[in-house]
Amino acid sequence: MKLVLALALAGANLACAADHTPLNLKVGEWEYSVTMKMAGMPQAPQQIPQIPPEQLAKLPPEQRAKIEAMMKNAGNLGSGKPIVNRHCLKKEDMANFNPTGMSKTCNSTITSSSGSRFEAKVECNDPDNKTTSTIVAEALSAESMKFTMVSSGTANGHPTNMTISGTGKWIGEACADK
Repeated sequence: MKLVLALALAGANLACAADHTPLNLKVGEWEYSVTMKMAGMPQAPQQIPQIPPEQLAKLPPEQRAKIEAMMKNAGNLGSGKPIVNRHCLKKEDMANFNPTGMSKTCNSTITSSSGSRFEAKVECNDPDNKTTSTIVAEALSAESMKFTMVSSGTANGHPTNMTISGTGKWIGEACADK
C-alpha cells in the first residue's frame, strides 16, 4: 500500500525532480485516483491488519474515516480497481523531490521535461528485485494531471510487470493534512 501511495505522489511530485522544468501545477490539496495492475508478482498476504469494530468506534471520527479508507483501498491493491487518496503538494516538496528517493539502489534519468510533460527512466538494482521503469506525468491544466509508470523486471527471481496509472485534480489551496 505504501508503494502505491508513494508512486501516486511521485506522479504528482514529478513537478519537482532535479534538472528539469517543473510541471505547471498549482500547489495545495490534490486528489488522486490510481490504478495498479500487476503480472507475475508473488501474492503477498494482507499487509494491513483488520481492526475490530469496537476499536474503530473508540477513534475520533476523522481518524476512523482515514483508517477505514486505507483498509478499503488495501483490498484494491493490484486488482485494477482505483485507489483514491489526497496529498498536499507544497512548494518545498517541489524543490526537494527525488524520483529515486524510495530506494538507494535506484537511478533515474530525465528523458524529457517541460511545463506540460515530464518523462524519466528509473532503474532499480537490489539483490532480490531488479526493475526498469518509465514514468510519464502530464499537466493537462494547472488543476488537472495524469501519470503512468510502466515497470518490468524480476522479483525474487520471478519476472514481473506492473503498470500504475492515475489522474490528479486540484482541490484547493488549503491542505487538510497541514
